[in-house]
Amino acid sequence: MSRLTTEERQTMIIDEAIKIIHSGGYEALSIREIAKQVKISEPAIYRHFLNKEDIILGILNRMLEFDKLLNKNIAAAKSAKQKIRQFVLFHFEFLENNPEMTSVLFSEEMYNQSEILKKKLVFIIQKRKQLLKVILDDAKNSGELIDVDNFELMSIILGTIRIIVMEWRLSNFSFQLTDRGKSMLKILDKLILL
Repeated sequence: MSRLTTEERQTMIIDEAIKIIHSGGYEALSIREIAKQVKISEPAIYRHFLNKEDIILGILNRMLEFDKLLNKNIAAAKSAKQKIRQFVLFHFEFLENNPEMTSVLFSEEMYNQSEILKKKLVFIIQKRKQLLKVILDDAKNSGELIDVDNFELMSIILGTIRIIVMEWRLSNFSFQLTDRGKSMLKILDKLILL
């Protein structure tokens, strides 16, 4: 078997960290546990990451990769209305395909223990909100959206995504997240889209 590249090993470590957080919570995550699951020594982990916080930053950087895919997906949409739909559905599709990421997203204790992690998550949220603001501004300017305060509308859309994902997570992923997202979009269409 050939030796893994640094990037492959880092991906492996991050993947395992996500699994550990998902199954046991943030408190279960330790360098020792990651090393055990990845089947390498603890010092080998430290060759790739400074500490546990650095591993979490790696997970959050993966979320920034999600943003690149989201932007690409939205750019392909023809109308502002379609961009709103893509924005919402892409979140549900991504999380349905990666349910363990919900454990990272909803692990408030993790972010409360580290100002660096908190700032990184806030940065990601602000980028997402900025993207949604641009989409909503375009929709309003093209006459596809009712005249409402976009700041409040962003809160409604993002809050609805969050609560549906939280319900899905707390129900042990017992329903199809994208189906629920599509139902939510039908209501959103009736409420805000022209």
